[in-house]
Amino acid sequence: MKKYFGTDGVRGIANEELTAELAFKIGKSASYVLKLHNHQFKEILIARDTRISGEMIESALTSSLLSMGLNVTLCGVMPTPTLAWLTRNHQTVGFMVSASHNPWMHNGIKIFSDGYKLPDEIEEEIEYNLDKISKTGPSVGKIVRVDMLPSYIEWIVKRYKDLAGERLAFDLANGAAISTVPLVVKEIGIKATIFNDKPDGKNINEKCGALYLDFMKEAIKNTDATYGIVNDGDADRCMMIGKDGHTIDGDDIIVVNALNMKKEGRLKNNTVVGTVMTNLAIEEYLKRNEIQFLRTKVGDRYVLEKMIEAGSNIGGEQSGHVIFLDLETTGDGLVTALESVRASKLMKIDLKGFSLGMKRYHQILENVEVTDKESIMNDREVLDFIKKVQRYESLRIVLRPSGTEPLIRIMVEGKDKAMVRKVVDEAKEIIERVKDSGKIHKN
Repeated sequence: MKKYFGTDGVRGIANEELTAELAFKIGKSASYVLKLHNHQFKEILIARDTRISGEMIESALTSSLLSMGLNVTLCGVMPTPTLAWLTRNHQTVGFMVSASHNPWMHNGIKIFSDGYKLPDEIEEEIEYNLDKISKTGPSVGKIVRVDMLPSYIEWIVKRYKDLAGERLAFDLANGAAISTVPLVVKEIGIKATIFNDKPDGKNINEKCGALYLDFMKEAIKNTDATYGIVNDGDADRCMMIGKDGHTIDGDDIIVVNALNMKKEGRLKNNTVVGTVMTNLAIEEYLKRNEIQFLRTKVGDRYVLEKMIEAGSNIGGEQSGHVIFLDLETTGDGLVTALESVRASKLMKIDLKGFSLGMKRYHQILENVEVTDKESIMNDREVLDFIKKVQRYESLRIVLRPSGTEPLIRIMVEGKDKAMVRKVVDEAKEIIERVKDSGKIHKN
């Protein structure tokens, strides 16, 4: 079992859990393990978001990789998907220093090779070797100073040049999108109003971004934008807001793009991938349009695995992680936004009206903070409760441990709103009781 790597790399409070020492070890161990597996190394890319701790972790990674004889290109502030795109196009490895949607005091490390996050077994090897790599490389690497952004910007501008004149508002969450969105919208000719583009190291995701939609819901009313585009700290998510403040979430975005891709003959294997959290109404809507829908575990890495297995080229999560596999290997908030605006134009639909037209099942999402996620999830009383709820008709329950925080996430969905609320409250009560008693009833 992995100690440091979760569903989205290594995460923790910077300088407490994710220290410079740990980052140094991760760099050395990763270079050693990836060499064993014959990964291609040209210059290793390192990018970061706007957190104050980013430079500290970037420096530690850089030192460790240089000590192993590898050359390093410092990309500076850059979205996660941009780094992933660059590792694929340059056939190399990249380290992303970011904690995505988490508060500023957190940070993280994600590793990409040829565009893809490392598989679980490679991450396990890196952890196993963290304290075993004492030797350095045969030579010392050097820092390569090259601006890596232009090729990515050029690629996006070329694809979406037909969106010139569109009026859009952007909430950049004071995060990594500050390095790409202003350049892209200017080059395309999009009439953009940009908010939260002045990071100070501590205001990333603060009352803005994909987890705080209230900002854009109000801000868009004072603009001439058709849609508001909302990113998270590392810009791999996209949520959208209609002119009147209506939320157009990842489910809406996936469906409208799937329909447009089918119309264009671009939807591979006529298949869409979602997660156990995807609203049941989405699955039913796609089936009515003769599109197959597959579910997998929560986490964009699992969505990607299922997409590759099924030969699908679109999949994602309600939270705004959407992957267009014929374009990129990871979710990209900017690409998702531009694809969605393009789809709405081609299909001549308003995304807000489209969203309201899909009658959702009532769905409640809540969290319970715990210290031992694994034990709670394996407790007999918790498992028995899940089995009981699963016997109800027109009701779904998903209890899962967060991959990045000390939380058990509860999702209950059904036609009867009062019943959904009742089941959520019962689930919370059971988890709190088991947690507070300190007595785990093993199954």
